[in-house]
Amino acid sequence: MDNPSENRLQICEIHGEFRSRLHAKSGKWTRCWACIEAELLALDAQAQQDDARRHRQAVTERRMAESGLEGRMLRAGFDTFVAQIDSQRAVLEACQAFAESVGLEDSRNLWIIGQPGTGKTHLGSAMVRHFIHERDTAAAIFSAREIVRMLRASWGSRGEGAEEAEGDVIERLGRAGLLVLDEVGVGFSTDAERVQLFDVIDLRYKLGRPTVVLSNLKASDMKPILGDRTYDRLREGAKQLVCNWPGSRAEECS
Repeated sequence: MDNPSENRLQICEIHGEFRSRLHAKSGKWTRCWACIEAELLALDAQAQQDDARRHRQAVTERRMAESGLEGRMLRAGFDTFVAQIDSQRAVLEACQAFAESVGLEDSRNLWIIGQPGTGKTHLGSAMVRHFIHERDTAAAIFSAREIVRMLRASWGSRGEGAEEAEGDVIERLGRAGLLVLDEVGVGFSTDAERVQLFDVIDLRYKLGRPTVVLSNLKASDMKPILGDRTYDRLREGAKQLVCNWPGSRAEECS
């Protein structure tokens, strides 16, 4: 039987009456066990939240590392795009609305056409960042030529060398929440390159993933460059925005 001098009834303001015991070594009376259990549960919940937060941060960092964003475009946002005239504001608003509302299976694409220095890459980068940070999904911006280089780099890796096999690159870019094709029409012309790019675009087409095309060329001028099949898939369900203001590389939005 417990020594009455070593245990006693006490009142917890939260849980009411409980029996407290005298700790032999510390000489202190034990606290309410219900309070202790609640504190342990809270600590466990906080630990889980911290783990989840660290996991989300790690995933975001990996997505950013694989996004193709480099240099100042890592900081490109809709709020840093310099829109001084109505046409710039209209294109900015359309790009932001597209990034915020387009569904991952809507089969909706966006073409942004304009001369160099009008801010197309800035807007494309802002959309990629929005998808990664605000919509919590993978997104990337690459030129068609860069995608072909990634695919070719995977060829020698089978068994020894590269980080991704060809199929992995196609899956990663094909299933990304958003893909921005930059500089369409620059340094891209062979049938082999068209076939390789088609594999990525065809997977996105099948899944209904949104793709943004950035180019200095008119849409009609891109068909012989992209090839009929890729062009048709990118044009289907696409809205076109024209950056019809003078280009200026000196501006932040260029």
